[in-house]
Amino acid sequence: MRESLKKTLSLSKTNGVNGHAQHAPFPEPSEAKARELEQASLEEKAKSRAPEKGVVIPSQALWAQGSRVGGGITPAQISSIIRSADMGSPAQLIDLANESRQADSHLQAVLGTNEESIAGCKWQVVAPEFSGKLRAKDKRVAQWVEQVLRGCDDFATLIAHLAGAYYYGYAVAEIVFRKEAGRLIPARFVFVAPRRFAFRSEDGKLVLWDSGSTQVDIASKYPNKFIIAQPRVNGDVPNREGLCRPLVWMSIMRRWVLGDWVHTGEMSWKPYRIGTYKQATAGAKDRDDLELILRKLTTDFTAVKSDACEIDIEWPAGTQRAASTHGELANVLANEMSKAVLGQTETTQSSSSSGYAQAKVHDGVRRDIRDSRARQIATIISRDLIAAIVRVNFGDSVAVPRFEFVTSDAPDLVAFSSAVKTFVDAGLKIPQKWVRDEAGIPEPTEGEPVLESEKNPEPGDAADAPEKPTPPPSPSGGGEDKPDAAQAPSDEGPEPEDA
Repeated sequence: MRESLKKTLSLSKTNGVNGHAQHAPFPEPSEAKARELEQASLEEKAKSRAPEKGVVIPSQALWAQGSRVGGGITPAQISSIIRSADMGSPAQLIDLANESRQADSHLQAVLGTNEESIAGCKWQVVAPEFSGKLRAKDKRVAQWVEQVLRGCDDFATLIAHLAGAYYYGYAVAEIVFRKEAGRLIPARFVFVAPRRFAFRSEDGKLVLWDSGSTQVDIASKYPNKFIIAQPRVNGDVPNREGLCRPLVWMSIMRRWVLGDWVHTGEMSWKPYRIGTYKQATAGAKDRDDLELILRKLTTDFTAVKSDACEIDIEWPAGTQRAASTHGELANVLANEMSKAVLGQTETTQSSSSSGYAQAKVHDGVRRDIRDSRARQIATIISRDLIAAIVRVNFGDSVAVPRFEFVTSDAPDLVAFSSAVKTFVDAGLKIPQKWVRDEAGIPEPTEGEPVLESEKNPEPGDAADAPEKPTPPPSPSGGGEDKPDAAQAPSDEGPEPEDA
Protein backbone atom coordinates (compact mmCIF):
# COMPACT_ATOMS: atom_id res chain seq x y z
CA MET A 1 0.00 0.00 0.00
CA ARG A 2 2.87 2.33 0.80
CA GLU A 3 4.40 1.65 -2.60
CA SER A 4 1.00 2.40 -4.18
CA LEU A 5 0.92 5.87 -2.62
CA LYS A 6 4.52 6.52 -3.66
CA LYS A 7 3.49 5.69 -7.20
CA THR A 8 0.53 8.05 -6.89
CA LEU A 9 2.77 10.84 -5.63
CA SER A 10 5.22 10.19 -8.46
CA LEU A 11 2.45 10.31 -11.02
CA SER A 12 1.07 13.54 -9.57
CA LYS A 13 4.41 15.22 -10.24
CA THR A 14 4.38 14.39 -13.94
CA ASN A 15 0.81 13.47 -14.85
CA GLY A 16 -2.46 15.31 -15.01
CA VAL A 17 -5.63 14.15 -13.30
CA ASN A 18 -6.41 11.84 -16.19
CA GLY A 19 -2.87 10.44 -16.47
CA HIS A 20 -1.58 12.48 -19.42
CA ALA A 21 2.02 13.66 -19.38
CA GLN A 22 2.63 17.24 -18.28
CA HIS A 23 4.56 19.55 -20.61
CA ALA A 24 6.61 22.57 -19.76
CA PRO A 25 4.36 25.52 -18.77
CA PHE A 26 3.29 27.80 -21.61
CA PRO A 27 3.56 31.58 -21.38
CA GLU A 28 0.67 33.38 -19.69
CA PRO A 29 -2.32 32.99 -22.05
CA SER A 30 -4.15 35.99 -23.44
CA GLU A 31 -7.75 36.65 -22.42
CA ALA A 32 -9.03 35.02 -25.62
CA LYS A 33 -6.84 32.00 -25.03
CA ALA A 34 -8.00 31.87 -21.40
CA ARG A 35 -11.63 31.75 -22.50
CA GLU A 36 -10.80 28.99 -24.93
CA LEU A 37 -9.06 27.00 -22.19
CA GLU A 38 -12.14 27.30 -20.00
CA GLN A 39 -13.96 24.98 -22.37
CA ALA A 40 -11.04 22.55 -22.71
CA SER A 41 -10.82 19.30 -20.80
CA LEU A 42 -9.25 19.12 -17.36
CA GLU A 43 -6.12 17.38 -18.60
CA GLU A 44 -5.61 19.99 -21.32
CA LYS A 45 -5.92 22.78 -18.79
CA ALA A 46 -3.42 21.02 -16.59
CA LYS A 47 -0.90 21.16 -19.44
CA SER A 48 -1.04 24.96 -19.51
CA ARG A 49 0.50 25.32 -16.03
CA ALA A 50 3.18 23.53 -14.06
CA PRO A 51 1.68 21.14 -11.51
CA GLU A 52 2.40 21.76 -7.86
CA LYS A 53 4.68 19.15 -6.35
CA GLY A 54 2.74 16.33 -4.72
CA VAL A 55 -0.69 17.74 -5.71
CA VAL A 56 -3.07 15.78 -7.94
CA ILE A 57 -5.75 18.40 -8.71
CA PRO A 58 -4.27 21.32 -10.68
CA SER A 59 -4.98 24.87 -9.64
CA GLN A 60 -7.31 27.06 -11.69
CA ALA A 61 -6.83 30.45 -13.26
CA LEU A 62 -8.45 33.25 -11.27
CA TRP A 63 -11.21 33.87 -13.83
CA ALA A 64 -12.30 30.21 -13.58
CA GLN A 65 -12.59 30.08 -9.78
CA GLY A 66 -16.07 31.56 -9.47
CA SER A 67 -18.76 33.80 -10.90
CA ARG A 68 -21.14 36.43 -9.57
CA VAL A 69 -24.86 35.83 -9.69
CA GLY A 70 -25.62 39.53 -9.15
CA GLY A 71 -27.95 41.55 -6.97
CA GLY A 72 -30.84 41.59 -9.43
CA ILE A 73 -31.65 37.89 -9.06
CA THR A 74 -35.32 36.89 -9.07
CA PRO A 75 -37.15 34.03 -7.29
CA ALA A 76 -37.54 32.26 -10.64
CA GLN A 77 -33.78 32.39 -11.21
CA ILE A 78 -33.09 31.00 -7.73
CA SER A 79 -35.45 28.10 -8.38
CA SER A 80 -33.73 27.43 -11.71
CA ILE A 81 -30.30 27.35 -10.02
CA ILE A 82 -31.51 24.89 -7.40
CA ARG A 83 -33.09 22.66 -10.09
CA SER A 84 -29.75 22.61 -11.91
CA ALA A 85 -28.07 21.48 -8.67
CA ASP A 86 -30.70 18.76 -8.30
CA MET A 87 -29.63 17.44 -11.70
CA GLY A 88 -26.02 17.13 -10.50
CA SER A 89 -24.48 20.50 -11.46
CA PRO A 90 -24.17 22.55 -8.26
CA ALA A 91 -21.60 25.14 -9.43
CA GLN A 92 -24.12 28.00 -9.72
CA LEU A 93 -25.71 27.12 -6.38
CA ILE A 94 -22.25 27.17 -4.77
CA ASP A 95 -21.61 30.61 -6.29
CA LEU A 96 -24.96 31.84 -5.00
CA ALA A 97 -24.25 30.37 -1.56
CA ASN A 98 -20.85 32.09 -1.43
CA GLU A 99 -22.33 35.39 -2.54
CA SER A 100 -25.10 35.13 0.08
CA ARG A 101 -22.56 34.49 2.82
CA GLN A 102 -20.44 37.44 1.74
CA ALA A 103 -23.39 39.83 1.55
CA ASP A 104 -25.23 38.81 4.73
CA SER A 105 -23.40 39.47 8.00
CA HIS A 106 -25.85 37.37 10.03
CA LEU A 107 -25.43 34.36 7.77
CA GLN A 108 -21.65 34.71 7.99
CA ALA A 109 -21.89 34.95 11.78
CA VAL A 110 -23.91 31.76 12.30
CA LEU A 111 -21.91 29.74 9.77
CA GLY A 112 -18.64 30.96 11.29
CA THR A 113 -19.90 30.04 14.75
CA ASN A 114 -20.71 26.53 13.57
CA GLU A 115 -17.35 25.99 11.86
CA GLU A 116 -15.05 27.62 14.41
CA SER A 117 -16.77 26.05 17.42
CA ILE A 118 -15.93 22.60 16.01
CA ALA A 119 -12.41 23.60 14.91
CA GLY A 120 -11.75 25.00 18.39
CA CYS A 121 -12.59 21.76 20.21
CA LYS A 122 -9.80 19.81 21.85
CA TRP A 123 -9.09 16.45 20.26
CA GLN A 124 -7.11 13.27 20.73
CA VAL A 125 -6.12 10.11 18.86
CA VAL A 126 -7.12 6.96 20.69
CA ALA A 127 -5.72 3.48 20.12
CA PRO A 128 -8.34 0.71 19.67
CA GLU A 129 -8.80 -1.98 22.26
CA PHE A 130 -9.35 -5.67 21.57
CA SER A 131 -11.30 -7.65 24.17
CA GLY A 132 -10.67 -4.84 26.64
CA LYS A 133 -6.89 -4.96 26.13
CA LEU A 134 -4.64 -2.36 24.56
CA ARG A 135 -1.76 -3.66 22.46
CA ALA A 136 1.55 -1.88 22.89
CA LYS A 137 2.15 -1.45 19.16
CA ASP A 138 -1.32 0.07 18.62
CA LYS A 139 -0.69 2.47 21.47
CA ARG A 140 2.63 3.57 19.99
CA VAL A 141 1.07 4.09 16.55
CA ALA A 142 -1.75 6.21 18.01
CA GLN A 143 0.73 8.40 19.89
CA TRP A 144 2.83 8.85 16.76
CA VAL A 145 -0.20 9.75 14.60
CA GLU A 146 -1.34 12.33 17.15
CA GLN A 147 2.15 13.82 17.20
CA VAL A 148 2.13 14.03 13.39
CA LEU A 149 -1.27 15.76 13.27
CA ARG A 150 -0.31 18.27 15.94
CA GLY A 151 2.69 19.14 13.79
CA CYS A 152 0.42 20.14 10.86
CA ASP A 153 0.01 23.92 10.96
CA ASP A 154 -3.24 23.94 8.99
CA PHE A 155 -4.96 20.99 10.71
CA ALA A 156 -7.40 23.32 12.53
CA THR A 157 -8.20 24.92 9.16
CA LEU A 158 -8.87 21.45 7.77
CA ILE A 159 -11.44 20.84 10.52
CA ALA A 160 -13.17 24.16 9.76
CA HIS A 161 -13.14 23.30 6.04
CA LEU A 162 -14.78 19.94 6.71
CA ALA A 163 -17.35 21.66 8.94
CA GLY A 164 -18.26 23.79 5.92
CA ALA A 165 -19.69 20.63 4.37
CA TYR A 166 -22.86 21.25 6.37
CA TYR A 167 -23.43 24.41 4.32
CA TYR A 168 -22.48 23.20 0.85
CA GLY A 169 -23.42 19.53 1.34
CA TYR A 170 -19.84 18.29 0.88
CA ALA A 171 -16.21 19.32 1.36
CA VAL A 172 -13.03 17.89 -0.18
CA ALA A 173 -9.40 18.32 0.84
CA GLU A 174 -6.28 16.80 -0.69
CA ILE A 175 -3.49 15.42 1.51
CA VAL A 176 -0.02 16.55 0.47
CA PHE A 177 2.51 14.07 1.86
CA ARG A 178 6.19 14.59 2.52
CA LYS A 179 8.87 12.16 3.57
CA GLU A 180 10.46 12.57 6.98
CA ALA A 181 12.76 10.09 8.71
CA GLY A 182 11.64 7.31 6.41
CA ARG A 183 7.91 7.93 6.95
CA LEU A 184 5.25 9.62 4.80
CA ILE A 185 3.45 12.28 6.82
CA PRO A 186 1.00 15.06 5.86
CA ALA A 187 2.86 18.27 5.11
CA ARG A 188 -0.29 20.30 4.45
CA PHE A 189 -3.78 20.13 2.98
CA VAL A 190 -5.17 21.61 -0.23
CA PHE A 191 -8.79 22.70 0.14
CA VAL A 192 -10.62 22.10 -3.14
CA ALA A 193 -13.38 24.57 -4.03
CA PRO A 194 -16.87 22.98 -3.84
CA ARG A 195 -17.88 24.43 -7.22
CA ARG A 196 -15.36 22.14 -8.97
CA PHE A 197 -17.46 19.05 -8.21
CA ALA A 198 -20.59 17.48 -9.63
CA PHE A 199 -22.72 14.41 -9.05
CA ARG A 200 -22.44 11.68 -11.66
CA SER A 201 -25.73 11.08 -13.45
CA GLU A 202 -25.55 7.27 -13.53
CA ASP A 203 -25.04 6.72 -9.78
CA GLY A 204 -25.08 10.14 -8.05
CA LYS A 205 -21.46 9.85 -6.88
CA LEU A 206 -19.46 13.00 -6.13
CA VAL A 207 -16.83 13.52 -8.86
CA LEU A 208 -14.36 16.22 -9.85
CA TRP A 209 -15.74 18.08 -12.83
CA ASP A 210 -14.38 21.41 -13.98
CA SER A 211 -16.40 23.06 -16.75
CA GLY A 212 -15.95 21.15 -20.00
CA SER A 213 -13.72 18.45 -18.50
CA THR A 214 -14.03 14.72 -17.96
CA GLN A 215 -15.60 13.66 -14.68
CA VAL A 216 -13.02 12.05 -12.38
CA ASP A 217 -13.80 9.78 -9.43
CA ILE A 218 -10.88 10.97 -7.31
CA ALA A 219 -11.69 8.72 -4.34
CA SER A 220 -11.31 5.57 -6.43
CA LYS A 221 -8.52 6.76 -8.70
CA TYR A 222 -6.32 8.19 -5.95
CA PRO A 223 -6.74 6.16 -2.73
CA ASN A 224 -5.24 7.53 0.50
CA LYS A 225 -5.06 11.00 -1.07
CA PHE A 226 -8.35 12.77 -0.40
CA ILE A 227 -10.56 13.58 2.59
CA ILE A 228 -14.18 13.70 1.44
CA ALA A 229 -16.92 14.85 3.82
CA GLN A 230 -20.56 14.29 2.90
CA PRO A 231 -22.41 14.58 6.22
CA ARG A 232 -26.09 13.98 6.77
CA VAL A 233 -27.91 17.32 6.95
CA ASN A 234 -31.53 16.86 5.87
CA GLY A 235 -31.53 13.16 5.04
CA ASP A 236 -32.09 13.59 1.29
CA VAL A 237 -29.97 12.09 -1.49
CA PRO A 238 -26.36 13.44 -1.54
CA ASN A 239 -26.88 15.88 -4.42
CA ARG A 240 -29.72 17.56 -2.46
CA GLU A 241 -27.94 17.82 0.87
CA GLY A 242 -26.66 21.03 2.47
CA LEU A 243 -27.97 23.96 4.48
CA CYS A 244 -27.31 26.33 1.57
CA ARG A 245 -30.63 25.41 -0.03
CA PRO A 246 -32.89 26.98 2.63
CA LEU A 247 -30.32 29.59 3.66
CA VAL A 248 -29.91 31.23 0.24
CA TRP A 249 -33.66 31.91 0.20
CA MET A 250 -33.59 33.47 3.68
CA SER A 251 -30.49 35.50 2.90
CA ILE A 252 -31.69 36.89 -0.42
CA MET A 253 -35.13 37.77 0.95
CA ARG A 254 -33.39 39.50 3.84
CA ARG A 255 -31.28 41.51 1.41
CA TRP A 256 -34.44 42.52 -0.46
CA VAL A 257 -36.02 43.66 2.81
CA LEU A 258 -32.93 45.59 3.90
CA GLY A 259 -32.61 47.23 0.49
CA ASP A 260 -36.22 48.41 0.62
CA TRP A 261 -35.70 49.54 4.21
CA VAL A 262 -32.69 51.64 3.20
CA HIS A 263 -34.72 53.25 0.44
CA THR A 264 -37.54 53.95 2.87
CA GLY A 265 -35.10 55.40 5.38
CA GLU A 266 -33.66 57.64 2.70
CA MET A 267 -37.08 59.15 2.09
CA SER A 268 -38.29 59.24 5.69
CA TRP A 269 -36.73 62.54 6.80
CA LYS A 270 -36.97 64.42 3.54
CA PRO A 271 -39.78 66.91 2.96
CA TYR A 272 -42.39 66.63 0.27
CA ARG A 273 -41.52 68.77 -2.75
CA ILE A 274 -44.65 69.90 -4.55
CA GLY A 275 -44.41 71.79 -7.86
CA THR A 276 -47.29 73.71 -9.45
CA TYR A 277 -47.26 74.94 -13.06
CA LYS A 278 -49.71 77.08 -15.03
CA GLN A 279 -51.57 74.68 -17.25
CA ALA A 280 -52.56 77.35 -19.77
CA THR A 281 -49.03 78.46 -20.59
CA ALA A 282 -46.73 75.51 -19.59
CA GLY A 283 -45.74 73.02 -22.22
CA ALA A 284 -44.20 69.55 -21.97
CA LYS A 285 -40.69 71.00 -21.63
CA ASP A 286 -41.81 73.22 -18.76
CA ARG A 287 -43.26 70.23 -16.92
CA ASP A 288 -40.09 68.20 -17.46
CA ASP A 289 -37.96 71.08 -16.20
CA LEU A 290 -40.12 71.42 -13.10
CA GLU A 291 -39.75 67.70 -12.33
CA LEU A 292 -35.98 68.00 -12.75
CA ILE A 293 -35.96 70.92 -10.33
CA LEU A 294 -37.85 68.88 -7.72
CA ARG A 295 -35.42 65.99 -8.08
CA LYS A 296 -32.41 68.31 -7.71
CA LEU A 297 -33.92 69.62 -4.51
CA THR A 298 -33.81 66.02 -3.21
CA THR A 299 -30.05 65.69 -3.61
CA ASP A 300 -28.47 69.15 -4.10
CA PHE A 301 -31.07 71.20 -2.17
CA THR A 302 -30.63 73.99 -4.71
CA ALA A 303 -32.50 74.77 -7.92
CA VAL A 304 -33.28 77.62 -10.30
CA LYS A 305 -36.86 78.10 -11.50
CA SER A 306 -38.87 80.58 -13.52
CA ASP A 307 -41.87 82.55 -12.30
CA ALA A 308 -44.10 80.27 -14.40
CA CYS A 309 -44.15 77.66 -11.63
CA GLU A 310 -44.40 77.46 -7.85
CA ILE A 311 -42.68 75.05 -5.44
CA ASP A 312 -43.93 74.23 -1.94
CA ILE A 313 -41.91 72.35 0.73
CA GLU A 314 -43.97 70.40 3.29
CA TRP A 315 -42.73 68.16 6.10
CA PRO A 316 -44.74 64.95 6.71
CA ALA A 317 -46.66 64.63 9.93
CA GLY A 318 -45.16 62.40 12.64
CA THR A 319 -47.03 59.18 11.96
CA GLN A 320 -44.16 56.74 12.41
CA ARG A 321 -44.85 53.44 14.22
CA ALA A 322 -42.84 52.46 17.28
CA ALA A 323 -41.64 49.31 15.50
CA SER A 324 -40.59 48.98 11.87
CA THR A 325 -42.16 46.34 9.66
CA HIS A 326 -38.88 46.06 7.78
CA GLY A 327 -36.94 45.47 10.99
CA GLU A 328 -39.40 42.85 12.19
CA LEU A 329 -39.20 40.93 8.90
CA ALA A 330 -35.39 41.18 8.78
CA ASN A 331 -35.19 39.75 12.31
CA VAL A 332 -37.59 36.92 11.45
CA LEU A 333 -35.44 35.92 8.47
CA ALA A 334 -32.26 36.15 10.58
CA ASN A 335 -33.81 33.93 13.25
CA GLU A 336 -34.71 31.37 10.61
CA MET A 337 -31.04 31.22 9.58
CA SER A 338 -29.96 30.78 13.21
CA LYS A 339 -32.41 27.92 13.68
CA ALA A 340 -31.21 26.16 10.51
CA VAL A 341 -27.51 26.35 11.44
CA LEU A 342 -27.41 26.43 15.26
CA GLY A 343 -30.82 25.02 16.17
CA GLN A 344 -31.80 28.07 18.23
CA THR A 345 -31.68 31.88 18.30
CA GLU A 346 -30.76 33.06 21.78
CA THR A 347 -26.99 32.67 21.37
CA THR A 348 -26.96 35.01 18.37
CA GLN A 349 -29.48 37.72 19.28
CA SER A 350 -31.75 38.31 22.24
CA SER A 351 -35.52 38.59 22.15
CA SER A 352 -38.12 40.25 24.34
CA SER A 353 -38.60 36.97 26.23
CA SER A 354 -34.90 36.36 26.79
CA GLY A 355 -33.77 35.25 30.21
CA TYR A 356 -30.97 33.29 31.81
CA ALA A 357 -32.93 30.03 31.94
CA GLN A 358 -34.07 30.30 28.32
CA ALA A 359 -30.59 31.27 27.09
CA LYS A 360 -29.12 28.29 28.97
CA VAL A 361 -31.56 25.91 27.28
CA HIS A 362 -30.80 27.37 23.86
CA ASP A 363 -27.05 27.11 24.46
CA GLY A 364 -27.56 23.45 25.37
CA VAL A 365 -29.31 22.90 22.01
CA ARG A 366 -26.40 24.56 20.19
CA ARG A 367 -23.89 22.37 22.01
CA ASP A 368 -25.86 19.21 21.20
CA ILE A 369 -25.80 20.06 17.50
CA ARG A 370 -22.10 20.97 17.63
CA ASP A 371 -21.23 17.71 19.39
CA SER A 372 -23.22 15.65 16.87
CA ARG A 373 -21.51 17.33 13.92
CA ALA A 374 -18.12 16.98 15.61
CA ARG A 375 -18.65 13.22 15.92
CA GLN A 376 -19.43 12.97 12.20
CA ILE A 377 -16.32 14.95 11.29
CA ALA A 378 -14.20 12.83 13.64
CA THR A 379 -15.42 9.71 11.85
CA ILE A 380 -14.45 11.24 8.49
CA ILE A 381 -10.97 12.18 9.74
CA SER A 382 -10.45 8.67 11.12
CA ARG A 383 -11.59 7.06 7.85
CA ASP A 384 -9.88 9.27 5.27
CA LEU A 385 -6.86 10.81 7.01
CA ILE A 386 -5.68 8.66 9.91
CA ALA A 387 -6.36 5.42 8.04
CA ALA A 388 -4.36 6.76 5.07
CA ILE A 389 -1.40 7.69 7.30
CA VAL A 390 -1.38 4.26 8.93
CA ARG A 391 -1.81 2.29 5.70
CA VAL A 392 0.95 4.05 3.75
CA ASN A 393 3.42 3.66 6.63
CA PHE A 394 2.54 0.30 8.23
CA GLY A 395 0.20 -1.49 5.86
CA ASP A 396 -2.85 -3.37 7.09
CA SER A 397 -1.15 -5.18 9.97
CA VAL A 398 -1.68 -2.28 12.41
CA ALA A 399 -5.10 -1.30 13.75
CA VAL A 400 -6.22 2.21 12.73
CA PRO A 401 -6.47 4.62 15.70
CA ARG A 402 -9.62 6.63 16.30
CA PHE A 403 -9.84 10.43 16.14
CA GLU A 404 -12.03 11.97 18.85
CA PHE A 405 -13.12 15.48 19.78
CA VAL A 406 -13.23 16.30 23.49
CA THR A 407 -16.50 18.24 23.67
CA SER A 408 -17.42 17.76 27.33
CA ASP A 409 -16.75 20.53 29.81
CA ALA A 410 -13.73 20.11 32.05
CA PRO A 411 -14.78 19.16 35.59
CA ASP A 412 -13.95 21.10 38.73
CA LEU A 413 -10.56 19.43 39.33
CA VAL A 414 -10.56 20.15 43.06
CA ALA A 415 -13.96 18.54 43.62
CA PHE A 416 -13.21 15.76 41.13
CA SER A 417 -9.88 14.80 42.72
CA SER A 418 -11.45 14.86 46.17
CA ALA A 419 -14.25 12.55 45.01
CA VAL A 420 -11.80 10.15 43.34
CA LYS A 421 -9.67 10.01 46.51
CA THR A 422 -12.75 9.29 48.60
CA PHE A 423 -13.80 6.43 46.32
CA VAL A 424 -10.29 4.95 46.24
CA ASP A 425 -9.99 5.13 50.04
CA ALA A 426 -13.31 3.31 50.26
CA GLY A 427 -11.84 0.46 48.21
CA LEU A 428 -13.36 1.25 44.81
CA LYS A 429 -11.10 0.32 41.87
CA ILE A 430 -11.01 3.17 39.33
CA PRO A 431 -9.13 2.90 35.99
CA GLN A 432 -6.39 5.45 35.57
CA LYS A 433 -7.39 6.02 31.94
CA TRP A 434 -10.89 7.10 32.96
CA VAL A 435 -9.51 9.56 35.52
CA ARG A 436 -7.13 11.02 32.93
CA ASP A 437 -9.87 11.32 30.33
CA GLU A 438 -12.29 13.02 32.73
CA ALA A 439 -9.65 15.43 34.01
CA GLY A 440 -8.20 16.09 30.56
CA ILE A 441 -4.72 14.96 31.60
CA PRO A 442 -2.76 13.19 28.83
CA GLU A 443 -0.79 10.06 29.55
CA PRO A 444 2.97 10.79 29.62
CA THR A 445 5.19 9.21 27.04
CA GLU A 446 8.24 7.23 28.03
CA GLY A 447 11.07 9.46 29.26
CA GLU A 448 8.86 12.56 29.49
CA PRO A 449 9.38 14.61 32.72
CA VAL A 450 6.39 14.23 35.05
CA LEU A 451 5.26 15.77 38.34
CA GLU A 452 5.23 13.40 41.26
CA SER A 453 4.53 13.72 44.97
CA GLU A 454 7.53 13.37 47.25
CA LYS A 455 7.01 10.08 49.01
CA ASN A 456 10.30 10.29 50.92
CA PRO A 457 11.53 13.47 52.67
CA GLU A 458 14.85 15.06 51.78
CA PRO A 459 17.82 13.96 53.90
CA GLY A 460 17.99 17.32 55.65
CA ASP A 461 14.31 17.15 56.62
CA ALA A 462 14.39 13.60 57.94
CA ALA A 463 14.64 14.67 61.57
CA ASP A 464 11.67 17.04 61.29
CA ALA A 465 9.41 14.63 59.47
CA PRO A 466 7.07 12.53 61.63
CA GLU A 467 7.72 8.85 61.63
CA LYS A 468 5.40 6.71 59.57
CA PRO A 469 4.81 3.02 60.11
CA THR A 470 6.50 0.79 57.57
CA PRO A 471 3.86 -0.72 55.28
CA PRO A 472 3.68 -4.49 55.15
CA PRO A 473 5.35 -6.13 52.15
CA SER A 474 3.27 -6.89 49.10
CA PRO A 475 1.97 -10.47 48.96
CA SER A 476 3.65 -10.88 45.59
CA GLY A 477 6.96 -9.75 46.98
CA GLY A 478 7.31 -6.96 44.41
CA GLY A 479 6.48 -3.32 44.20
CA GLU A 480 3.40 -1.68 42.81
CA ASP A 481 2.27 -2.68 39.34
CA LYS A 482 2.95 0.12 36.92
CA PRO A 483 1.08 0.60 33.68
CA ASP A 484 2.99 -0.16 30.53
CA ALA A 485 4.51 3.12 29.34
CA ALA A 486 4.06 3.95 25.66
CA GLN A 487 7.18 3.66 23.61
CA ALA A 488 8.17 7.09 22.37
CA PRO A 489 8.16 7.20 18.60
CA SER A 490 11.63 7.06 17.14
CA ASP A 491 12.83 9.25 14.32
CA GLU A 492 11.35 6.76 11.91
CA GLY A 493 8.02 6.46 13.72
CA PRO A 494 6.70 3.52 15.71
CA GLU A 495 7.48 0.00 14.67
CA PRO A 496 4.44 -2.09 13.76
CA GLU A 497 5.81 -5.21 15.48
CA ASP A 498 5.27 -5.91 19.15
CA ALA A 499 8.23 -5.23 21.35
